[in-house]
Amino acid sequence: MRTTTPPPAHDTPGELFPFIRTCVRLARSRQASEEVIHYAMPSQPPHRPPPVLRAAIYGPTRQIGRWQPTCTAWSTECGYELVSVVDETPDAARWGDLLHAMADGDIDVVVVAALTDLPPERSARVEVMGRRRPARRPGLRAVVYGPPRDIELWGSRGVRWCERAGLTVRDVVVETPGAHEWPGVVRRMADEDIAYVVMGSWGYLPPHRLPRIEVAGTSPPGLLQPRSARWYQDL
Repeated sequence: MRTTTPPPAHDTPGELFPFIRTCVRLARSRQASEEVIHYAMPSQPPHRPPPVLRAAIYGPTRQIGRWQPTCTAWSTECGYELVSVVDETPDAARWGDLLHAMADGDIDVVVVAALTDLPPERSARVEVMGRRRPARRPGLRAVVYGPPRDIELWGSRGVRWCERAGLTVRDVVVETPGAHEWPGVVRRMADEDIAYVVMGSWGYLPPHRLPRIEVAGTSPPGLLQPRSARWYQDL
């Protein structure tokens, strides 16, 4: 569920909380609607095997001998169709094209050997809030993203973190149990509508999202922080 644009950064905290509460109401309404649809189905359609996911493996060009065998083996183990090997340059020149391929549906999964193989200077990125004061990035646009629970908590924290970083918050995106909002977030990054997706933990990313960045060896595939990513199991 994508919400409306939040109040400007100079608004007071008292004006911020009504907006976050609106997010809570909309998220609960969306979740209830999904439950009604699920339980109203009189019968299940015939079982069909899931489609084969198309994968690219990705890492720094100077260390391709380290990550290529690991990522290739993982893609084979998961049954992915390997369609591309992307050896990234130091200036992350190929990241934008990769984002477009993901947003266009040409690539479902990007396999990396470690999160640290994602270039720090990439053009659009997921940013996990830390305890330290963020670096200033004035003029760049962001969305705050999180699960359909504790929305007031992570939403208000994310907006305030963006204010301290000088980021312009375009939306607060409340994810659904089926991860239906994530493709739109990827499209906005690819189209340069936003530069940052701000969230409180890597665990806020549902492992079943598509398209996705996936670290080789994680279980289930797509899970980036096991201790935090439990919200999708409890809904």
